[in-house]
Amino acid sequence: MIENSRMEGLFLLAELSYLRSEAMDLFERCLTEGSPNHLMNFIEEQIMQDPPRLDVLRELAEDLHQRLLGLREYHFDVRERVLRTLRDDFHIDLSPLAPANALERYHLLKPERVMHFLRDQNPRLTNKDEFLLRKMVEASLEMAAQLHRDVVMTEDLFFCVMDWADGLSATVARRFWGEDWFDLDESSTVIH
Repeated sequence: MIENSRMEGLFLLAELSYLRSEAMDLFERCLTEGSPNHLMNFIEEQIMQDPPRLDVLRELAEDLHQRLLGLREYHFDVRERVLRTLRDDFHIDLSPLAPANALERYHLLKPERVMHFLRDQNPRLTNKDEFLLRKMVEASLEMAAQLHRDVVMTEDLFFCVMDWADGLSATVARRFWGEDWFDLDESSTVIH
């Protein structure tokens, strides 16, 4: 009996691990394709189970939260590397044009505007410097734009999973509470 219970627990743990791995593979595919559809289908499959797979949804939410934190950190680093290079190598402070508290708008900067700002800050830039800086700025803004899209999609998926997990938890609790309520015999006294 105990051995069967242990085997059943190991099977459930292995299944949960497999589903988490599958979900994160689908998440990566969503980021690559720029569409949340693959993971949304997976989430719907978990919701349609009877009972719904709340354990999978909670684990998925945790995984998405961790990925969200990592994406935000990487997004910040992309901006920070450009600012550090400009500051250390060219004595230019780009932070007035790209403040840290406006990270979600960094990718919206136009390379031409940035180059104009750089020329104003350091009029001694050579043509070679300007060429290299333009390439660096364009690459940084392009990477920031991709990371911004990934952050937005990950946030949306995270909140979707959390909403479903919270809603289903409340529904399951009500169902079990309701069953307990109706199982009381008529002589029981219930205090509200």
